[in-house]
Amino acid sequence: MRLNFTVFCLLLAVVAWARPINDGNKLFAAGDFEGALKKYMEAREAEPANPMLFYNIGTCQYKLGNFEEAKKELESAMRMPDKKLASKAAYNLANTHFRIGEKSSEGSERIAAWRESVGYLKKAIDLDNSFENAKKNVEIVQRKLKEELDKQKENKDQNQDQDNDQKQPPLSEKAKEALARALQLSKDGKYAEAKELLENTIAEDETAGQLGSYVQRIDDVIEIKAGRKPKAKIDASNTDNDLEVI
Repeated sequence: MRLNFTVFCLLLAVVAWARPINDGNKLFAAGDFEGALKKYMEAREAEPANPMLFYNIGTCQYKLGNFEEAKKELESAMRMPDKKLASKAAYNLANTHFRIGEKSSEGSERIAAWRESVGYLKKAIDLDNSFENAKKNVEIVQRKLKEELDKQKENKDQNQDQDNDQKQPPLSEKAKEALARALQLSKDGKYAEAKELLENTIAEDETAGQLGSYVQRIDDVIEIKAGRKPKAKIDASNTDNDLEVI
């Protein structure tokens, strides 16, 4: 059977275009991300608007630690009409924002990046509800985000307490005696009595407001003694799962 000349030329073009992608995929699988990136860039010369190439190039850039470049490529890759492929692009974009947040030295920047990460993970799940790694990563990033928000709030509260301490008058002799007594009660393991003593002193003595931090510490000890356990350390190693090329 003879092929129409036009069809034959199209087939040749497809083969010529596909080879760099296939070679790139092999290099990516072997861990040669720079080599894979080079092959994908060659393929882009023939198909500059192909969203699959945006995806593969973005994933390579991620693996190379070039997160800003990865972000630009993967944002374009989300235009893929296939929902499962678009879901993968959203997932890789979420991981990119997560790593950007990890690298940031500013708490506000970490919070912003991790919020973006959660948003893209939810987008990935909306596009593919069977995407289990995306579901796991939502929990991981949300916990990291909450810890960072709590840390920022704690730092803000401490700064406010320091400012308040500077403005407050010195402790009265009565307040000093109450504090010394509360510390001794704490050493003896009588935390509830120590807490009550300080709370009563704060209520009765206008100079004793700064003793609130001692009350909080004693309250924390009481909760720990009652069986409260610290949160398990977050394992973020799963965030890179399912990062692959197409």
